Parts: sequence; structure tokens; C-alpha cells
Amino acid sequence: MLAAFRAVLGENGWSAPDRESRYLVEPRGWLQGRAAIILKPSSTAEIAEVVSLCHQEQVGIVPYGGGTGLVGGQIALDAQDPVILSLERMRRIRKFTPEDDAIIAEAGCTLADIRAVAAKSGRAFPLRIASEATCQIGGVLATNAGGMQVLRYGNARELCLGVEAVFADGSIWNGLRTLRKESSGYDLRHLLVGSEGTLGIITAAALRLFPVAAEEATALVAVPNPEAATELALDLRLFLAEILSSVEIMERSGIEFIRENYPAVSLPLPGNHPWYVMIEVEGGSGSDAGSRLEAALAGALEQERILDAVIPQSGAQRDAIRTIRETIPIANRSVRAIATHDIAVSLERVPEFVHEFHRIVHSLDSRFRTNVFG
Repeated sequence: MLAAFRAVLGENGWSAPDRESRYLVEPRGWLQGRAAIILKPSSTAEIAEVVSLCHQEQVGIVPYGGGTGLVGGQIALDAQDPVILSLERMRRIRKFTPEDDAIIAEAGCTLADIRAVAAKSGRAFPLRIASEATCQIGGVLATNAGGMQVLRYGNARELCLGVEAVFADGSIWNGLRTLRKESSGYDLRHLLVGSEGTLGIITAAALRLFPVAAEEATALVAVPNPEAATELALDLRLFLAEILSSVEIMERSGIEFIRENYPAVSLPLPGNHPWYVMIEVEGGSGSDAGSRLEAALAGALEQERILDAVIPQSGAQRDAIRTIRETIPIANRSVRAIATHDIAVSLERVPEFVHEFHRIVHSLDSRFRTNVFG
């Protein structure tokens, strides 16, 4: 099979597995993977040939994107060594049509690549996660990632117009449509997005873009408890409506993790509050996004729903607040002894979930530290 793989991919299209390589160790260093070979195809046709060969010989395949996942999905633990199929050489932007607000990118393009190309024509791909410089769009779609603006734009599924994929027998399905109105029957895109490579390997995707916001504003707010954070989120949704793009809660321990491991990251809000909420708004020209956010927070202060708040007055100050949120996952890993979970509950049940989570964890050992954020 090695000879067959080399014939398909060439000498630059494969490598021998190294126990210490990023393909076999997940970011926290908890899990040690296995592999017979690392394959790096550069086209959908090459992927189809490789998958067909593996199908014939009943060899397992683990699709590998940016390797940024924290639940070990990219790590093979089976007794039989599988093939790791990395999409890293699939990095072409196949088509960019600003007039359709759409872009077609191969699966190995990083989120940052796509956002940068879109920005050149005044467009935005609004999915933002801390690992955007290294995570790849194929993996982002395969895991149906949410990101920081899921409140306004939805998960990756809502931002995907179509996909191209290779199925287990090596057949290629081309569903790279960029139409907003698509009513032609079964939509395999929705099955493939979120399937984590179990139904097929996503090789390219048609993605939905939006005009870059003409106005945006950010705030960091201190609140006493999760109940206050939830009430604030509800108030903001009513008061700010279409310009509200992100509301994220952060437990004080997350800030402490940053202070312990990344002291250069500054917190632009004095004091040591129990909970924080990061808010982002964006809108078109004349939307008065900044002033509307200020008015909303002024009302919350008057009603004593929040303890303190800061609204940056420059891009650098706004980036400083975003850096806090983006550093929390890195600080978590720096703490080392941490179990990471991505759990979603309805907004009304957030306080109940947080309190019950704290109760159970601390009943196991009072020394355990929790960090709720997102």
C-alpha cells in the first residue's frame, strides 16, 4: 500500500509517523495516537484515490485538519494503526464572488486565510474562534463549530452554502452551490456538516459572507452572578436587537488563569469581580452601534444589574478585551490539570447549570477549580 500511496501522492505527499509529531498528540498532551502513515494529498482527486485504496484493503482513515480540537477526535487510539489523512495541502481559494457574498475554499484553508481574503473586498466571514490561525475550514465544518458570534450568525452549519466531499468508497460528491435559495431536494450538506468525518471527508466548502460592519463596539461588564449575566443578555437582545453579535460570560477563575500564566495580558476593568460579560455589537453606517450599547449599559447600571463596565474608545482597546477572551483557552491549557467540555443549554437554564456544575465538582474535591466561559 505504501507503494500505491507514493504513486498517487508523490514523495511530498506522505511522511512516516513520529510519536512526538502533532498528528499523534492532541494540544493538551493527554492522548498519544497511532498511525501507519501520514498522507497529505493536494487535490480532491488524490483524496478519492487514497480513500478508494483504503476502502479496498479495509484500512481505517482518520481525517486530520488543524488538530486544534480539545476532545481527542483527531487522535487515533485503535489497536490497528490507521492512515492519517491530513488536509494541510488543500489550501486553494477556488472562487471568490463578492457580488454573491460567497467564497469557495478548500478544506485545508485556515479560518484566518478565509477571513483575510474576504476582508480585501469588504466582506466578512463571521465565524471567530481563538484558534482561527491554525484551525482549518474542513474541520470547522466537520465539527459544526460555534465561535464567538454564534448568537447572531449561528454555528458553522448556518454559514455553509455547500460542500464537496469524498465518501468511504472513494466517490466524489460535488455540492458546491452558492445559491441562497436552494430547494432541489435532499441536502447532504447538512448531514456532512457536524458528522466529524464519519460520513465522508469534506474537501471544499462554499461559504456565506457578509458585508464588513461599518460600526462596531465592545464592552466588558462585571456582574455579581450568572443570574445577572442571563438577565443582562435578555435585556441586550431586546434593546439592541439586530446589532447585537456576541454576549459571552467569563468566570473570575478564567481571569485568574490568565494572570497566573500570561501577566502581560491586561484587564481593562479594575477590581476582582466574580463574573464578567463581554459584549460586541456591529451594524451598518448610521446604526449608532456604540451609542446604543452605551445607552443599554447605562440603563443596566441605573438598575444595579451590573457592577461596573468599560467601553473601549479605540481599536487597540477593543482588541485588548478580545485578547482576554481569546487567551482563556490557552490559559486553561497552561494550568495543565484541566478537563475541557463544550456544553450548550438554553439561556434560561444557564444559572441552574452553572450552580449545579459547581456543586458537583466541589463535592468531589474542594480544591478543584472551575472555569465557565462562552
